[in-house]
Amino acid sequence: LILLLIFLVECLSFVLPTYNAFGRNARSNKQEGCELSLSQTQSPESLLIHWKGEIMEGYSFHFRHAEFKGALEAIAGKKLDLEYTNAVTFSAKEHISDSHRHYYDNAIQFVTGIDNPQHAIEAAQRCSLVHSIYRVIARGDNYTDCTEYAIENGGFADMYLGSKSQEDTWCVRVRQYGNLGAQVNRTSAKVKRHGERARSMQEEKKALLALEPLLLKFGGRVDLNNPDCFVYFFNGMNSKNTVLARRLAKGPPVSIIAPNTRICITTTPLCPIAAFSMCNIAGVRPGISVLDPFAGSCTILLAAKMIAPTCRTVAIEIAHNGQVNRDDVIRDFETRNLTLPLALVQGDSAEVCVRDIARSEINGNAFDLIITDPPYGIRESRNYNDQEPLTELLQSIGKDREAGKPLLQKGGKLVAFVPCEEQPIEDCLPAQ
Repeated sequence: LILLLIFLVECLSFVLPTYNAFGRNARSNKQEGCELSLSQTQSPESLLIHWKGEIMEGYSFHFRHAEFKGALEAIAGKKLDLEYTNAVTFSAKEHISDSHRHYYDNAIQFVTGIDNPQHAIEAAQRCSLVHSIYRVIARGDNYTDCTEYAIENGGFADMYLGSKSQEDTWCVRVRQYGNLGAQVNRTSAKVKRHGERARSMQEEKKALLALEPLLLKFGGRVDLNNPDCFVYFFNGMNSKNTVLARRLAKGPPVSIIAPNTRICITTTPLCPIAAFSMCNIAGVRPGISVLDPFAGSCTILLAAKMIAPTCRTVAIEIAHNGQVNRDDVIRDFETRNLTLPLALVQGDSAEVCVRDIARSEINGNAFDLIITDPPYGIRESRNYNDQEPLTELLQSIGKDREAGKPLLQKGGKLVAFVPCEEQPIEDCLPAQ
């Protein structure tokens, strides 16, 4: 069974159907010592995203751009037109499948259309499918070219002796892609994972020698374990072979809310990656109201609170405490230093009185977002209701709007997890 995410519905109108934080290595807000502005003389391809690998083929690949764009627009407060360009191409002689080649070629991408790099940093720090985001300082044919360009454009000037980040620590890393990456991997006994960056200590020594004119200007010391500034060389890139960059931020530690770390244990917990992706696609942001009408152990609301600690959340769950222990759910929030949901409502979200209780927690208003993972195959087997959960939810939203007490704000969003096999996603949605 392949689980696909569907991000519907931006409700401009609705017609009733007839049926703290991330703990970013305790770095505070320094963003690893990076200057947070883009020079006007830089290439428009100034930001580089390295995506996280797949848990299994096709698991999350198709949601990378949607998650990052949703997070970025929530932060920027406006619609954005982003364009992605593959930064690498698999060029080794070894035969790999077309799908593996596709994943490799899309593993790291230039992104344009971002007018505020601080927003990109904040978006990356909340996106489960982002491994790291980098600011491109220089591109050239070799290490020496890149070093000269970096000195010329001042891409590391804040690290110089006498500058504001002069005491920041630093380290240098080199990553190989394309045919170069394959050559490095041949020296390892490990099975190759195409799309994984390859590291070469020999290449790092070459890079350090070439970087010497730049590094001698730095005021801080080397720290190989936990530096303030990561200096990266990427080899085997498209266009210019070598890219010199500095890492701006890493993606969030989603494993903090993994099922095996939780106090409240249920039979079918939602994957943290899915929960973060859904929250980002929905556009969770500070102060916004979020309802999960099929909350279970509250994975989605945990992710929402990690992304935006001041968002206002309400959970509805039909199961009794013997199946979903509310005290354990509360402890899952408290042990992660996350603010609690406004309410954990026990009841059936198909019932008007239960939805009224949920609305009362936000002063009787409609919710900005509904984000949920309906219990497909479980709810039906217990004969709670005749309708499938998503159909039931859409009908409830329509009934409430007709009754003059909408559950979802006009212009709000509903994001739901929909299970599919190989049929088109449209066949898995409720019929009109």
